[in-house]
Amino acid sequence: MAGSTANPRHRLIVLPWLRIPAQRLILPNWLAITLGPLIISWRPLDRVELAHELAHVAQWRRHGLRYPLLYWQASEQAKAAGLDRYRDNAFEVEARAAEESVRESPIA
Repeated sequence: MAGSTANPRHRLIVLPWLRIPAQRLILPNWLAITLGPLIISWRPLDRVELAHELAHVAQWRRHGLRYPLLYWQASEQAKAAGLDRYRDNAFEVEARAAEESVRESPIA
């Protein structure tokens, strides 16, 4: 997952004070946001939640600075199809699949 400590592939930043403002401004159940290799959360993540955010890190790597636009377009496509902008966004579907993969695997 995280590569060596000398050259980490991601960095988790926990900022407890973000919980209330982010849950008011982003989503009521907001937990974390990924910006490139940075995962910003209001609390430490469990292994399933981390898998979800690491999928977003991989998406950022794959798409670079186009990622926010592509994410927004995926939300618009879901909405146009009468679906949920967040839950049915293709990037979130991929991240939930990563969650399921970890959830179903035995703890090492």
